[in-house]
Amino acid sequence: MLKVKWIGQNGYILADGKNTICIDPYLSDVVNRVANRPRMVEAPFKPEELQCDAVICTHNHIDHVDIDAIPLMDKRMLFLAPSDAEQTLQACGVKKYKAFDEGSTVALGDFELSAVFADHSAPAIGVVVKHSGVTMYFTGDTEYHEKLEELKEYDIDIMFICINGKLGNMNVDEAVKLTKIINPKVGVPTHYGMFESNTEDPRNYTLKLDCGFIMEYNKTYGVLDVLNQ
Repeated sequence: MLKVKWIGQNGYILADGKNTICIDPYLSDVVNRVANRPRMVEAPFKPEELQCDAVICTHNHIDHVDIDAIPLMDKRMLFLAPSDAEQTLQACGVKKYKAFDEGSTVALGDFELSAVFADHSAPAIGVVVKHSGVTMYFTGDTEYHEKLEELKEYDIDIMFICINGKLGNMNVDEAVKLTKIINPKVGVPTHYGMFESNTEDPRNYTLKLDCGFIMEYNKTYGVLDVLNQ
């Protein structure tokens, strides 16, 4: 059964019992070290404990390409990220890297992973994941842009959308607007609750939508259970 877990910020783990995909794992406190912005929650596990087949980094910012955590991770994992992040990942010791720019698609077991448009302060992507007839869309970090509306064509089942409204991300009202246009079965707010200077109350999103659903931090959900909640 396909399962999903939110591990904080824009981080998610997807697993089907055969393959595991991790998106944007932020597992250190590097933003505090670099910018004096400590974590609001402890990391769900140690970087060296992450076991997956592929790690997707949506863009080259340190809460998405975690330069303190990645050097500790298993070097057998494949890293997928925009070309802009390649040099940073190589400096972190990554040996298996594949460019994952807008328009790229990678098949891994029953997972089909596609890099889609995002409008951020660094070259960035969103991620569309297809598995067993379910389509999930992870916006990554992005401002509102009319081009995002075109993703409605993917017939999204579950949409994981940034809501914090700072540092190159949609605010709640923009996230609600885009969710209504794309019209997923379920809209999950994300990219909040990690830094006090850059957070939002997820209820401000879910209360404005019939499809809104808040995931608990570090809790595993069956994807079908999310769809049927």
